[in-house]
Amino acid sequence: MIRAIMGKDKFLMFRLLEEARKKAATKLALQIEHTLSADRSVDSTKTKDGSINSDGGVEYVMDITAIASHDEVNDMLKRSVDEQKTLECWEIDLAGEKQDGKYPALYMQGKLESWEMPANVEDLAEISTTLKIDGKPQEGYATISEEVEQAVLYGFRDVTIFAGEDGSEVRAE
Repeated sequence: MIRAIMGKDKFLMFRLLEEARKKAATKLALQIEHTLSADRSVDSTKTKDGSINSDGGVEYVMDITAIASHDEVNDMLKRSVDEQKTLECWEIDLAGEKQDGKYPALYMQGKLESWEMPANVEDLAEISTTLKIDGKPQEGYATISEEVEQAVLYGFRDVTIFAGEDGSEVRAE
């Protein structure tokens, strides 16, 4: 049976390319949506015998929207615009078929073209940005930490008193 792709099953992780040997990638918190677009320019030349088309290159772009937050990833992404830093980005598909414990992913490198964060009096502040991707996104499999996996796919808990150490706070009221 064919399964529809749900947007909620895909999320983004980022890292500065220059920090690849020092830091793991980090999930962008509070993501609302992202759109990966491929745009090929096709030039058409009219001749007396009819039009002839010639292919141009493909440009890959990702538009991203998230709720703004005071965290390391938001700060790093904003700084990357100011400092023209190259980012690594992974689009991880939680619903895809895992391989060796890793999730299907697209890997990209590029630079953020913009950073916008309107602050409306009645709404949560949203960031929106555009990642201009170098070359073509590469398919592969990504390892996500147990911490990220639990944040995205929280695990089952029993009905008994919770005694774990997953960072969740349990309050007696």
